[in-house]
Amino acid sequence: MDISAIDTLEAIIDGDTVVPGMNFVLPAGIGKTQYYNPSTKACTPDYAKAANQIIIYPACYSSGSGKFLIPSSADMMWYYDDPNTTAAQILAAKGGAIADKYKTLFQKTTYTVNNQTFPALKIIGNLAAADSLNDVSIYFKSKFNDMEITCHGTIAIKESVGSLFDILINSVNEDGVNDTVIDNDSEYLVLTASLQDSGLDVAATGSWGWKKATSGGLVAVSHVSGVTELSNANKTLKLYDGAIEGTEEYFACVIHNGVTYQKGIQVSDTHDPFYINIGRNQASNMVKESDTIVYTPSVLARSSRAVQAGWNFSFTLRDNNGNTVRSATAQTFQVTGSEVHAKAGLITHIIARK
Repeated sequence: MDISAIDTLEAIIDGDTVVPGMNFVLPAGIGKTQYYNPSTKACTPDYAKAANQIIIYPACYSSGSGKFLIPSSADMMWYYDDPNTTAAQILAAKGGAIADKYKTLFQKTTYTVNNQTFPALKIIGNLAAADSLNDVSIYFKSKFNDMEITCHGTIAIKESVGSLFDILINSVNEDGVNDTVIDNDSEYLVLTASLQDSGLDVAATGSWGWKKATSGGLVAVSHVSGVTELSNANKTLKLYDGAIEGTEEYFACVIHNGVTYQKGIQVSDTHDPFYINIGRNQASNMVKESDTIVYTPSVLARSSRAVQAGWNFSFTLRDNNGNTVRSATAQTFQVTGSEVHAKAGLITHIIARK
C-alpha cells in the first residue's frame, strides 16, 4: 500500500498538518496567464469580459480531518503582490468591501464545492498593461483555529511577441464543478488539457499523453477502466479513487511542431484512513538561501491520530516542470535553500510505503 503527500506550505495546529493553497476556478479555455500585445495593446484573455473572469479561493487542507478548512470571514484579508503592507490590501478592512482603488480589478464573491462555501475573489479587470508586465501574486490571510495562515496564487504576465505556447488543464468533478479533490461526494475527476498560443487555443500537430509523478520519475499513464481512463485523443484523463492516494501530480504532455510541452496539476483524495504528517522543520514556504528544510515524516491514522509503525518513506525533489532534481529512500530528507532558489521553487513529493 502506498500513500503520498506533496509539500508546499504547512503549519502545525494541535498535531494536525494544515497545507495552505490557492485554487483557481477557470472558465473553459481561460488560463491563469495573461498576455499583453504591445502592438495592439490588447490583453489575452481579456479578464474585463464576464465570460473570461476567473475566481480564486483559499484551499487549506487539513491532513488530520481529511478536508479543506473554511477560514474565519471576520479575519480575512486579500492582498495585491505584498501581504505585509496595508497599501496592498484589496479590502478596505478585514472581512470588508473592496477598497476603492481595486474596484476595477476585483470583486468579492464565494465559491461552493464539495458542500463547502469558501470566500473568493473574482478578477474583473486586466492585470497586464504596457507599464505592468510583472507577474501578479494574490495573497489571502485569515485564521484557522486562531492561527494565521497565508495562501497565495500567481497570475503570470507575459508580453506577447511571436508564439508563446502553454498547456491549460481544466479539472472538474462528476458534477461538472471546478475541483481537484475526490472526496466522499465525488467519485472521479475529469482533467482536460488544451494547447494555447498566447492565451488562445490552437490545435497541436502531434499527439497528447499524460504522465504521473512517481518516486521513479514521470511515468506514462495508460487507459485502465475505472482507474485512469483516457479519451478525446488522450487530451482528457478521468481519474477515479484508485488513481489518487493522498496527493498526486499528473502532467499533460503534447508534441507541437516537434517540441514537447508539459504541464502539471496536483489532485487529492480525502478518502484515505491514513495520512502523512510531513514533519517539516519550519512552518513556512518562504525559504531563504541560508535555510535548510528537514522532513521527518510519519504516517498517522486519521481516526485516532496515532502514529503507525512499519512505513518506509521515499522522497523525490522536482522542479515546476516535473523534472527530478534528486530522490532518496530514508527516514529524513533535507532540502537546502540554495537548491530552492536555483530552481525558482521546488516540490517535495513524499511516498509512504508498507
